Amino acid sequence: MIKKFKLASGKFRWFLLIRLKKSYVDQQMTKRQGECNHCGNCCEILFKCPFLLTLDDGSSQCSIYDDRPGQCAAFPIDEKCLSDVDFDCTYTFGEAQEPLVEIKPSPAAEGV
Repeated sequence: MIKKFKLASGKFRWFLLIRLKKSYVDQQMTKRQGECNHCGNCCEILFKCPFLLTLDDGSSQCSIYDDRPGQCAAFPIDEKCLSDVDFDCTYTFGEAQEPLVEIKPSPAAEGV
């Protein structure tokens, strides 16, 4: 019962952050590092999302990934969100990263 209450409060917090603290969410997105490991844990907080598909290899896939709601795309927002999935998520948070600099070939190299 306590775990369900914790998950419900985490999901509610996540919902409020997306709606009311956009600047905080944007700041956290610059600190978020890693990629989705397709575990599906974030899609099963309290209940399983009806758009979550479980593949034969055990991984998960969102059937509406390209059109998923902003709340889904923003997960995880911070370390508290990671605790909701028992830190099984492969995302981490660190210092804000500078955008990568694109290295363009020199004009001489283009003619080779």
